Amino acid sequence: MKNLFTSVLVAVLLIGATPATQAQQSNKLTFKQTTANKVLDRIVGDWQVSHYVKKADGEGLTETKGSAKFSKAFHGNYVQERYDLSQADGSILQGESYIRYSDEQDRYEYVQLDKKGKSIVMMVGKWSKKYDTLAFRPLNGEGQWSNKIDPNLQCLYIFKHDGTFIRLTRTFDKHGNCIVLTQDHYSYPGVATL
Repeated sequence: MKNLFTSVLVAVLLIGATPATQAQQSNKLTFKQTTANKVLDRIVGDWQVSHYVKKADGEGLTETKGSAKFSKAFHGNYVQERYDLSQADGSILQGESYIRYSDEQDRYEYVQLDKKGKSIVMMVGKWSKKYDTLAFRPLNGEGQWSNKIDPNLQCLYIFKHDGTFIRLTRTFDKHGNCIVLTQDHYSYPGVATL
């Protein structure tokens, strides 16, 4: 009787474990997905932001301060950014964006959600281990979100050795000169910055 009970118990446990084992096997990440998760995990957290934007006259940058929170969203498939930046006129600029990795397309995607929650890919990017930089450019061709977007526009996430990072938005003029449009310096909360 004891052997029968043990056999039934083992059979039930094996049957119960089969779906879990299959789920674990189907949830295994590829090397590219694992690398992408490590890159995206570097921006997850609460950050102080020093935001610099090009002045209207084109001479120099104006600085404002704020905060940003990057968190995993949609079962960890996206990193969501929410930010609050003080403006020169005293108002607060609030925004939200998403970054994800598409294994099918082998690229990072900078995404906005429309009012229905549908993803609109704004920019596509590649990781450069050599430069410790995630570089985005506008999506061109089919699926392009705007035909008025500057094709030379780039958005760079540049990671620093101290764990902080800079987001730099730039373009190039007709002579190939780099024009910085915005810079966002992300530092740990409570840390003094220069």
